[in-house]
Amino acid sequence: MIRPIQLSRRRLSEIVWQIIDEKVEMDWSKIQDIVQKQQHLREQADYNTGSLDEDDAGDLYKIVKFFQPKVIAEVGTFIGVSTMVMDLATAETAKIRTCDVSNRIDLSLFGNEDLRVEQYFHTPSHEMFADLASKEVKVDLVYLDGRMSQQDEEPLNKILAPHTVFVLDDFEGIEKGVANAMMLESPGRVLIYPRHHGGKTAMSIPLSLLQVVAQETA
Repeated sequence: MIRPIQLSRRRLSEIVWQIIDEKVEMDWSKIQDIVQKQQHLREQADYNTGSLDEDDAGDLYKIVKFFQPKVIAEVGTFIGVSTMVMDLATAETAKIRTCDVSNRIDLSLFGNEDLRVEQYFHTPSHEMFADLASKEVKVDLVYLDGRMSQQDEEPLNKILAPHTVFVLDDFEGIEKGVANAMMLESPGRVLIYPRHHGGKTAMSIPLSLLQVVAQETA
């Protein structure tokens, strides 16, 4: 049997991040501004928890900017750092639906009136997914900053498209990002690890989005 050329997940992940870095420019000051600006909303939180740091916010921006989704579903709004970063990355052309099971922080009340965001307050992810499914919404990208459960599986599958990309926060150790990646694992998907040790943003992308081409587009 002839020897195949094998590509490990780790090496593939490095290649994917390299391509994203090459294709996407980022104004770092805008990312820093969002992270800092949103912190005051912690005072409005019923449940005060963690949020994206600048490095992971920058990675999220680059992912969303690269894939250019038009419909985004987010689990875990909290103070809106990830929501605002994704809105910035899509130049306000994407519709973002975002839920938070613990909090009711209306982002539109804090200088963000033009956000193309629909918020689900005090709503678990499976209920948001079910509502989107009832409206026959198909999502291009799902950002997960909450632990998935078996209740999510059926309604989530109804809103996925063949090209849907998942972005996973807290991909480290035994945190929720790792658990979510295990739930999403399938023969038609590949896991892309965080860009470096200490990073917490991973991806699950369809194999159909990995293409061997004669020449890359700009």
